[in-house]
Amino acid sequence: MTSAEWICTNCKTTNRTFVKPGTTRLRDRCITCHKRHDVVPGERPIRWAATAVK
Repeated sequence: MTSAEWICTNCKTTNRTFVKPGTTRLRDRCITCHKRHDVVPGERPIRWAATAVK
């Protein structure tokens, strides 16, 4: 398992979750505001990019 860190687009809180190696996409909820996001790997290995889900 590896760590995926992403920033909520709604409240700007940093969130972390564990993912299996090779994961290319996941759906997660912000720990603070509970907004759902689609999360994909970013330019840096640990920092992932998040997009809010409507």
